[in-house]
Amino acid sequence: MGTDSQRWGRRLVLSLVVVLVSSPLSAAGPTGQMLAVLIGGPAAVLFWVSVIGLLVTAARSWVFRRSSSRTPSQADLRDIVSSDPAPRRPTMAGRRTRVAGAEDSWIKGVRGEHVVGAVLDGTGLPVLHDRRLRKGSRANIDHLVVAADAVYVVDAKNLAGSLTTVGDQLRIGGRDRTALLEGVRRQADEVGAALSRFGITAPVRAVLCLVGTARPPGLGFAGGVLLTTPDTVGQLSTLPGMLAAGDRDRIADLLAWAFPPAVSN
Repeated sequence: MGTDSQRWGRRLVLSLVVVLVSSPLSAAGPTGQMLAVLIGGPAAVLFWVSVIGLLVTAARSWVFRRSSSRTPSQADLRDIVSSDPAPRRPTMAGRRTRVAGAEDSWIKGVRGEHVVGAVLDGTGLPVLHDRRLRKGSRANIDHLVVAADAVYVVDAKNLAGSLTTVGDQLRIGGRDRTALLEGVRRQADEVGAALSRFGITAPVRAVLCLVGTARPPGLGFAGGVLLTTPDTVGQLSTLPGMLAAGDRDRIADLLAWAFPPAVSN
């Protein structure tokens, strides 16, 4: 909120200076009075608009801080995450074993996550990558994005085949892949529940980002999930909303606390 307050404050000061400077012109006859109206009139309007802007920004800041000022206790954190290290994927000499010359689905998935992660990092928004979902689960959240309008839970999938949607059903390569929608919706529910435990009210939206040949033509929607590609997922940063930069950073810090890295170093 600080950036918005500073912007309105600068406008208020500038408009007040212009009003004060132009006021003496009204005593310089008809010409001076006309100049005073032409210069001071818009400045006076800007002054009152800036006052209202400052009041609205202050009110938004107070509401957000009131909902998020509670510092999470150790009990809260134990409920949200486990202190046990996350299980690692099977490795051999630092590399995952696989058949020579073959690219398994895990490698393809990691490549897809990296492509999407690079795009999201370029948006300038707070982004968390590869976070552990919950205690006792091997499931992970590929990406968490805190945008101005919502928190986005982004699941990246590298899949081949034609993509079609019928109602809430997703089909890829002729197969029913609706379970992908259900999976990312469950992740979004987990994130929303964590934010509620921190006393924060913010929309949480599920996103499926497809990086293989199975891609929607632009932005799509199925079963309550936004369907995107690496070419369109960056548009999340352009959506207007109520969360200012400071609010987004605080929410990202809390989410990083609630959902630690899926693989420890």
